[in-house]
Amino acid sequence: MASPDKQQKRAQRAKAKAKQNRTQRANAPKQDAFAGDDERIDLESVDLTELFVEMRAAGETSQQALCAAFLAHPLLALVLEQEGEENATDFILAALIEYRQWSTDSYDETAALAWIESPAFQADYVAASQALTSAQD
Repeated sequence: MASPDKQQKRAQRAKAKAKQNRTQRANAPKQDAFAGDDERIDLESVDLTELFVEMRAAGETSQQALCAAFLAHPLLALVLEQEGEENATDFILAALIEYRQWSTDSYDETAALAWIESPAFQADYVAASQALTSAQD
């Protein structure tokens, strides 16, 4: 696991990159997520509703369970495999922002980022990540 400083720097880079990607996506034409001409999934057009429903159900138990449901979803493994760590981090941040907006019916990106950057969420996310890693070993 990376040091807290390195994690914070990654999160800041991911935050900036995710904002840039959202701006670019808003102006780009939408394509089919599973277009036959490419084996890669177009992450901008993937429907995350199923993942969000799973996260909400897990979140009724605890925020750490919500994070574990998110991290254990097969889509994240696919994103990491196809995109590499840095782009996967961008996707994770963007997905968490979208989840927060979806679950609260609020499109306030600042509030969603504040939730993600909160010490409680960070602690639960790291704990869920560590539990998942140790379960895979």
